[in-house]
Amino acid sequence: MKTPAKMSSLSGLLPLYFPRALAGLDDRLRAHWLVRGAAPRDITVVRRPSLPKAGLLVFELRQGNGSLVIKHPRDEAGAAVTAREREVLQELAADGRLDPWRAVLPRAVGSPGPGGTLAQTALPGVPAEHLILDASRDPYAAMAPALRLLADLRAATGRPRKAADRASVWCEEQLTVLSGGMPRYGSGRRAAEFEALRHRLDAALTGAVLTEGWTHGDYHPGNVLLDRVPLRVTGVFDWSSGRSDGPCEIDAYSFVLALRSTLTGRPLGTLVAETLRAGRIPDDDRALLALAGLDPDDGVADPVAIPLLSWLWHVVNNVSKSPRFGRSYGWLTHTVAPVLGECARWAGARP
Repeated sequence: MKTPAKMSSLSGLLPLYFPRALAGLDDRLRAHWLVRGAAPRDITVVRRPSLPKAGLLVFELRQGNGSLVIKHPRDEAGAAVTAREREVLQELAADGRLDPWRAVLPRAVGSPGPGGTLAQTALPGVPAEHLILDASRDPYAAMAPALRLLADLRAATGRPRKAADRASVWCEEQLTVLSGGMPRYGSGRRAAEFEALRHRLDAALTGAVLTEGWTHGDYHPGNVLLDRVPLRVTGVFDWSSGRSDGPCEIDAYSFVLALRSTLTGRPLGTLVAETLRAGRIPDDDRALLALAGLDPDDGVADPVAIPLLSWLWHVVNNVSKSPRFGRSYGWLTHTVAPVLGECARWAGARP
């Protein structure tokens, strides 16, 4: 979808401040206020039920045949997210290896707006998560294009790397963010569980060889757009966690894990904890990973290496986007505690 050139000046239409009085308005009114003074436009607030605590107001701005997605920070965490996503979008645009997939990647438009507001091109299609619940479709078959895309991106940008050589970036940085974002795990029994997570990761990744390349970092059915006929990927968005040197395998497993959680209604943390306890990825998940060109046992001595690393990046994404996750009893109980508890059990069972 092409964006009219005049829409690139959107940042000039945004306010220079965000008054406290605006806090009482609903999201749609806030969105209209942000673009006040512009020509009449159609505004649709984009609901993100998977991240209700994220510090962003996200809305789509339509005019004529052009459309932009606007992300306006509600707080400092939100501003950090939009700043990081702008950097990643610029890196994606500059990487010639990604030329075959330009149509499915958003582009940053204009300069940053006040408070770090980010405008980017809107992409066509239906969120893959909608097709999961479409009774007329096989949800696993419907997800195949999203997984095959990962195989293509990994082949174009990836190279084998020893996980130990990348541990400081792939694990230590993530653990530092997670520790700071979950105050209740700073002392006592919970602190010991967190330390057990560190040891479990070290053990799982010892001797592992993974693929370093473009990694979305938050690849799940809610961030992938599909065209129904023919069934193909038309967009991949929310790149604030993206890296050109990330562990590519986590995108495929994060997608499969989110798919299984949606279909079963079971918490993500419980699913990962069960995989840790079993010491093996379930067969159904393996079949899906094969669509992404992955054998989860290839290059790793411990079969839980990829699931545990994928979970780590997932929870770090959440606490990075909003500090409220780390203080949420429900999120900690269902997403974090089962995994840390299983790591503690593993540590206690070691000779």
